[in-house]
Amino acid sequence: MNRKLEIQCDEEKILKTIQCAKDAFFESEVARPLSRWEFLIQQSRYVQKRWWILQGILLGAVLALLGIADSGISTQRSLGVAAPLFVLLALPELWKNRSSSAMEVEGSTLYTLRQIYAARLTLFAGVDLMLISLFFLGASRTGGLSVWELLIQFLLPCNVSCCLCFACLYSPRHVSQSFSLLLCGIWTVGWELLVLNDPFYLAISVPLWKAMLALSFAALGVCVWQGQRKWKQTWEVKPLWN
Repeated sequence: MNRKLEIQCDEEKILKTIQCAKDAFFESEVARPLSRWEFLIQQSRYVQKRWWILQGILLGAVLALLGIADSGISTQRSLGVAAPLFVLLALPELWKNRSSSAMEVEGSTLYTLRQIYAARLTLFAGVDLMLISLFFLGASRTGGLSVWELLIQFLLPCNVSCCLCFACLYSPRHVSQSFSLLLCGIWTVGWELLVLNDPFYLAISVPLWKAMLALSFAALGVCVWQGQRKWKQTWEVKPLWN
């Protein structure tokens, strides 16, 4: 004889059990936080690798151009156009939290937005440093450029472009990504007008170039430091999360 079993469910007790399970999971995660290396590997899975591939293709195209053009002075100085493009290819990945309106969602996670952005910046800094190092090596052999020329004609405009992008990204006024593109475009035009003006370009002394290069590194460090220090006021309407 079949008997129909009736199971009575207490919704309140079920919800309480779910909440206890959540609390237990949270406590276990807090008790064993990820190491810095583990957290970095975890964040690397969320980075779209196509931007690194495009950056590599861009630098490869510049190397090919230097070889074909026989490293003419105008071609060498046109490295200032490739430098902002190199930076802008990383912009969509760094900006995706804000452009997709995911700031509040990530602000409610176990790890802070400062940690998330610090990991993402570290990943891009490491990969970009490797790409630029390979580019410098190839340009010095294929294009016949010295390290000093590459520092001035590529790394200096690259640093300034980074400063402009970080200033927009960390702005508390929620500046759009298009505005940062506009600023980089204006900077590129100004840089080209400077380096293609032979009398003015050649009049700049080596100590002044060194000072400008050092200032660009210092400004870049300040931009990143300010963004990490004031992350709550910058990336959220109010500093309520975490």
